[in-house]
Amino acid sequence: MRVDAPGPSNGSSNKIVEEWMSPDNYVEDYQAFKLLSNQEKELVIRKEAEEYGIERPQGYNVSFHYNPHVEYHHFGSSHPMKPWRLTLTKQLILAYGLEYTMELHEPRPASFDELAIFHDREYLDFLKHITPQNMDPEKEEYLNFGFGGESNDCPVFDGLWNYVSLYSGASLHAASSLLNGQSDIAINWSGGLHHAKKNAASGFCYVNDIVLAIQLLLTQNQRVLYIDIDVHHGDGVEQAFESIDRVMTLSYHKFGMDRNNYPFFPGTGNINEMGPTDPSNRGKGHSLNIPLDDGIDDDQYKWLFKTVTGAVVQKYNPNAIVLQCGADSLGGDRLGKFNLNIKAHGFCVEFIKSFNLPLLLVGGGGYTPRNVARTWCHETAVCVDAELHNNLPTHLPYLQAFQGEENGGGVLYPDLHNTKRHENINTSQKLNNIVKQALENLRYLEGAPSVVVNQRGLTEEQIARIREKVERELKEEAEDRERADAEAGRRRRERNTGGRGEHRYR
Repeated sequence: MRVDAPGPSNGSSNKIVEEWMSPDNYVEDYQAFKLLSNQEKELVIRKEAEEYGIERPQGYNVSFHYNPHVEYHHFGSSHPMKPWRLTLTKQLILAYGLEYTMELHEPRPASFDELAIFHDREYLDFLKHITPQNMDPEKEEYLNFGFGGESNDCPVFDGLWNYVSLYSGASLHAASSLLNGQSDIAINWSGGLHHAKKNAASGFCYVNDIVLAIQLLLTQNQRVLYIDIDVHHGDGVEQAFESIDRVMTLSYHKFGMDRNNYPFFPGTGNINEMGPTDPSNRGKGHSLNIPLDDGIDDDQYKWLFKTVTGAVVQKYNPNAIVLQCGADSLGGDRLGKFNLNIKAHGFCVEFIKSFNLPLLLVGGGGYTPRNVARTWCHETAVCVDAELHNNLPTHLPYLQAFQGEENGGGVLYPDLHNTKRHENINTSQKLNNIVKQALENLRYLEGAPSVVVNQRGLTEEQIARIREKVERELKEEAEDRERADAEAGRRRRERNTGGRGEHRYR
């Protein structure tokens, strides 16, 4: 965008903006932009939005749920998780004027009791009080709760409790917006921490905001479909709902060995893992895993996602969808080994959006911050039916983070293989076999469950106990009827002794 160079003012508060709108006497520089007043900055960004047709979508509402304080936390200088990627994402969204297309919300942090709807209270109490100053790696609970170890994936850092409360609160708020009809699509890019377990941290994840949001959605929806496009298996969400049929999980991820010949984290999610094996467990068949090898490309991924996901939606018939958009499945990621470009990743959002179901979008992995930000900005635009120009707005803060050949050349959609492309070992035959097996797995899925919608906010464990009680009573009633029928038959036979039915046998 054009911004007037700093200089003496003639007293007119609008002069800078007026000259910015002129083709002459401007510099394309954020340093000039930041000298403007807040009102003048807003005029610049509104002009950006108007010039490129960025406006609210017609016929549906999108909401953006984000507490900026989540940005201020730091896992450590050498840790791959950088909350700064959220700062870049926010600034890109604002610079393109996408804020004018959505309802913006700054949610409160989640409370202890809200987090305890899924997580063990003892574990939450540990999270709430642990600090770098009081932690003791020698204590048994430290390792039991998923901290420490050789990799130290989940470090203790200042503000840890505040961090987990903020991103979880945003996901809960987004789910609430879907439930009360304020939104058709709700976005929380700070969420999506899919590895956290009920009583343990795992894989950079401390609290599983996805599980909490799905539990809330289940209070008014019969069936929720969870889809995960992170490069890592969505094991925490799958495990949380493995024994119920009201949530189906679908995860696309790398499965196999890593560069050091260890199982790629978390080492689960093969195609034969479909949930519990006990045929009486309602969750049997409600997990579908799509294991992939290194180097999958755009066309392969789009075809695979559309084919399998379309079949799952048709079979399961969900009332709402939660899509985890982990960006470590992009090419050039620090940890991932796929070859996806930004628009191929965004195709997944576009395809899910086409079903016109209540949709919650959350973030997830992604360890090259500039490309995470590009992707989530693009996917925000997909949600509001906006097309973004490729050259990044010059009034974008931190523009230097996107400049230079190694950083994407200052554009929104760089070729993410510009520095390194991974060998693609996903052959057509291999992918066809995966699709064939996935569709075969779907045959084991019974018809979509129809249940009374939970309006009382019961937990899934409470619902499961109620259903078991009802089924037990129905079974007892059926057994009573069988005994009564057998007794009635015996009496009829006794009354019929010597009658026509037995006369010829005497």
